[in-house]
Parts: sequence; C-alpha cells; structure tokens
Amino acid sequence: MIDWKNREVWAIWTLALFWLLLYVASMLYHTGGRLSLPLDDSFIYFQYAKQAAAGHFLEYNTWDAPTAGATSLLYLALLVPAFWLGLDGMGIAVYALILGWALLGLSAQVLLRLGERLGGGYFSGRLAALLFLLCGPLLWGFYSGMEIGLFSFSILLTLYLFAVESPKAPAAATLMVLARPEGIVLVGLLLAVVGFRKIRLGQASGWQWWLPIAAYAGQGALVAWLTGSPGSAGMAAKWRFVEPHASWPELVRLVLFDYAEFIKGILAGSLGHQTSANLYAYDSNYRRVVFAPFAALFFLAEAGIRLCGEVQERRPGPGLLACGWFLAGTLATCTLVEYDAHFNRYQQPFLPLYLLFIALGLGRLADLGGDWAWKLSRGLACFFCGWGLLSAVFFAVAYGENSSDIRNQQIAMAHFIDANLPPDARIAINDAGALRYFGKRQTVDLVGLTSAGFSGAWREGSGSVYERLAAMSPDRRPDFFAIFPNWFNFPEGTFLHPLHRIRVLEPSIIDAEKVLYRADWERNGDAIRNLEIAAKNLRLVAEVDVADLDSESNHYYQSQVQVPGSGEANLLMALAGTGAERSVFIDGGRTVTGGERMVVNLDSGRPVQMVMRTVTGIAQHFAVVVNGVKVAEVELPGGRGRNWRELVIAEWTADPASSSVEIETRPIHFGGSLRPIVSFHYWFLQP
Repeated sequence: MIDWKNREVWAIWTLALFWLLLYVASMLYHTGGRLSLPLDDSFIYFQYAKQAAAGHFLEYNTWDAPTAGATSLLYLALLVPAFWLGLDGMGIAVYALILGWALLGLSAQVLLRLGERLGGGYFSGRLAALLFLLCGPLLWGFYSGMEIGLFSFSILLTLYLFAVESPKAPAAATLMVLARPEGIVLVGLLLAVVGFRKIRLGQASGWQWWLPIAAYAGQGALVAWLTGSPGSAGMAAKWRFVEPHASWPELVRLVLFDYAEFIKGILAGSLGHQTSANLYAYDSNYRRVVFAPFAALFFLAEAGIRLCGEVQERRPGPGLLACGWFLAGTLATCTLVEYDAHFNRYQQPFLPLYLLFIALGLGRLADLGGDWAWKLSRGLACFFCGWGLLSAVFFAVAYGENSSDIRNQQIAMAHFIDANLPPDARIAINDAGALRYFGKRQTVDLVGLTSAGFSGAWREGSGSVYERLAAMSPDRRPDFFAIFPNWFNFPEGTFLHPLHRIRVLEPSIIDAEKVLYRADWERNGDAIRNLEIAAKNLRLVAEVDVADLDSESNHYYQSQVQVPGSGEANLLMALAGTGAERSVFIDGGRTVTGGERMVVNLDSGRPVQMVMRTVTGIAQHFAVVVNGVKVAEVELPGGRGRNWRELVIAEWTADPASSSVEIETRPIHFGGSLRPIVSFHYWFLQP
C-alpha cells in the first residue's frame, strides 16, 4: 500500500513521473509530435490484447490458429481493459506508458524497503531507489510498452516478501513465473532455499509454495491446449537449442561466451561488448554510459560478505537468493539468439538486483565508522547518482530516436497498407507488431511469432519459408509481402515485385529498409519440368519436396552435416530450365554435406525411376542406397552458369515383399574438397 504521507514516496513517484514526461517529450520531439514507442514488439502485445478483448484469445488474426507470440500472458491480460475502455490506435500506447510509470514507482518503493530491510538502513534504501530511478536502460525498458516493468517488479516484490518472511511470498513468486518464462528458473532457486531452511527447522514447506509451479504448469497446459505446444512462440523462434543441425557442445560454448561477455561488461560499468549490428540499440557504443566506474567493487564486496555470512550460518537468505537470481536469470537469457538485443532488454529486469547490492555496499562502508567512511560513502553515492543521471538522459535521447524509427518506418508502412491495399489482402510480414495493428489486414508472420507453423521454417531458412507459404491454400496464401529484404533470400523481380519502399537514413533500432511487394505465385515449381521425363507417361507414386518441412516430415527425411554444428545452406532459387523447358520457376532446397535419408512407399515388385531436381554448375558426386544396397553412383560436373537440371539418378526394381523403402544419398568427398548434394526435389516414378 502506498503511504502518501511519506516524503520519500512523494519523491519516488514525482521522479518517476518526471522521467515519463521527459521520455515522452523526447519521443514527440523526434517524431514531429506524433505518439510512438521504441519497439515494434510492443504492438504485438497490443494486437493480441485487442483480439482478446474481442473474444479471440491468442488469435493474432481472427479465426487463425491460436499462437503464443505474446510471451507474457499476464501482461497481455493487463492490457485488455484498455480496449474495453474504448482505447484503440495509439491510445493504448498512452495506457502502456501509464502502466509503466506505475510499475516503475512500485518497483522503486520495494527497492527502498529492501534496502532498509537488508541492513542498509535509511541511507542504503534511499540510495537503492535513487540508483534505480537513474538507470537509463531500466527507464527505457519500463517505458517501452513491454513486460519488462512487470517482470522486474515481480522479482523485487518476491525478494522483499521472502526477506520479511511474509506468507504472501508464494503469491508473489506466482506473479513472477507468469510475468516471464525465465521466472521458473528463479522460482526453482527460491524453492531450493525455502526447502533447505524448512528441512533444517524440521518444518513442512506448506502447500502455498506449490502455487508458482502449479501456475506455470497450468499456463503451459492452457497454451498447449490452444496452440498445440506448451512453450511460447518466441522460444521456438529465438532459442538457440532448437537451431537445425545444432552441436550442443558448440552452443554451450557460445552461451557461456556471451554470458562471460555480459558479466565482464556489467562489472566494467557497461552491459557487455558484443556487437551484432550497426544499430546502437544492439551495438556497444552506448554501453560505457550505463554504470559508474568502481560501482562493481561495491557489488562484489557486498555480495561476497553476505554470501559468506549466510554460508557460515547455514541459513541461505536474501543475499544468496538475489545473487543466484541475478546470475541464473541472466544466464538463461543468453540462450536466446541476439540475447543482447534492444539495449539488453532481456537482462534489464535483473539490473535492480545489481543496483541493490551496490547501495547496500555503500551503506556498509558508511557503517564502518569514522568520519572518512561517512564522507567517502556520500561522495561515491553522489558520483554514482551523477553517472546515473548521465545514463538516464542518454537513454531519453535514444528512446526518442528509437520511437522515430518505429513511427517513420513500421507505423508509416502500416498506414500505407491500410490506405492502399484491398480489405481482404493477406500480407506476409516480419516484425509483426505495427504492421498488423495499424495495417488492419490479415497477416502471415514469417518468423513464426504470431502465425502457427512458421517458426521451424524460419529457423531453417528462406527455402523452407517459401515452401511453407507455397503449400498453403490459395485463399490463405499471402498476396503481398512487407519485409526487411536482407532477412530473406526471396528473388526480387520474379517472385516479389516491389510496390513501396520506406528507408530510414540513420536507423537506431531497426533495419534501414522496409519494402512492400506483390507476390507472384505462378512460378512455383512443384511439378517435373523436364519434358523428356514427363513424356514417359510413368505414374508418380511418391515425391519428397526438399526444404518443405511437412513433406520432409511425412517421409522421415533427414539431412546430415559433414562436420557437427556446421549447418547447411537452405536454398531458394529462381532459375530457368534446360533443353526445351526454358521458363523461370522457383523452388527451395538444401546443400547437404553429410547425406540424406528418406522413406517412401512404392508399388512392390515394379521398376522404379528416381528423379532429382538440382542445379547446374556445382560439382556433385554421391551414391544412391536403397534399403542398404547401393544402386547407383551419380557424378555431376561443375562449371559456370546456373540452371535447373532434372534427371533420373537411379533405377531399380522395388522389393516385392514390402512397399516401404528407405533411400539414402551419400556424398563422396575427395580429401579436403567437399562435394555436397544440392537437392530441391525427388520424384519416384513407376509404370
């Protein structure tokens, strides 16, 4: 409950409001007086909330299959009342900003109480709240329209209620697991600490501590019932460990490298030094203004003293819990692709724990006694707060520039779509927020966050994305594409024809160019185009469309890599045929270095011809193996030029005893010279 008679409470809420007004002013300055937000992802939440308010829970497009593209269902639920109140368009952004302000003020109050409770007294509590309200990345995150503020508040509230041994702590932990998936990692540590303490005292933990687990399982069951999968779509699209042909040892190495970079960076006063793009929302050129020099010394000193004390007493408490949450929570975020995106927004909810220990460390210095310690602690507190003020102002400018990017590209393209495309148009998109929310057209999310079945194709590559789209019924297939061209390898001029471009000259948080295309589906190349083969009038009994994940799954298709973890090329090509068939058509395929395996059903006892679609100009040498027996060896020359090539690569008589046939293609490499199999389609013909 907020005690408005307390002057510290007034100071907290006034400062939070000041930053809200400053960040909104920066946004309006950079956008020419138009409302916006710094992230397109916020509009994904808004669209889901709008649909939920209309009775279409988790349906990003009405009557589409439900998807879990909103990572936090709890935050989504908090947005729904805004639409019931009649807010729409950019009105929901105002609601989200006010919600962010409320969560910022509440979080600062909890930090104030935590600092006081954990032994720091008057000085540490107020310093913790002030450092929090002067942390640029956190202000940016709380006012981004995302669930960052909700998750951060739930972490602090749970820690505080645990520290005061409140019976409400399990309810706060439940809030934590519902706010973000990483919350389950924190709850696991919390239950371990609570269980250890209860066992030492010979007490039962109590049924209340099962509430967070039950809530997490219940949410997963609900999502699985609606979407077919218990996890969020974001995990399927962004989690490193679902990468095709992943080498888990290599992925563990990469996760630990990124984690070490983050920890090294934060201890050096930044958020790490990984650079992933020429956008300063990702790049390292902003990071040296985040935390003051020497702040990490007080974090390490305070964490070390508290941990040693709790270990000696054999009573794990808030010190161990807060350190464990900070370390384990940030490690969990490093398992995501581009873990450092958007000013480290995935790590932002854990930063208050870091700031809390800095404030407690300075409070401990002041308590050491003597005039010098008192003066040094106050001087360092002023230095840290002054540095924080620098950070807060820097991120206010960044907030405005990021909002300008979203307004001038994503929202502007959405308004163009709304004004110029037919009402029944279906649009394939990436960055699925503003384009759907303001564009008011049915969308297909090529990344798979808001459209079912696309996350796997997205992880494979453009060939699989195209095949997924081509397999859709014509009435569901997108007529237009509004995408960042450099995210995909779609052939422009044959498949996609540009209609409208929006380019941002100096982007800060998005790609420079968004292009609206009209799609041409007449060039899809599913059928055999070789006229000589087609003229044989053989029956098509089976086919494997390589890179089409559904076709591959139906035929138990697997491709292997020569070196574990090296990946393979997922191709999409628009080429002309050879011989009499010279028209250009499009197909997706793979460059396979370790071989393929597939299972097809044939008419037993009859002759079989296996037809392959590949390309000219690439040297290939491989064997065809049927049920463990080599039936052919194929050698194709390299050279210049690229055209489609369709040829019979193997002939045999099907086993009279079984219709199911396992077929392998095994590349034959020559020393260090790899000769991969470049396959796009296989057909099996019989008389």
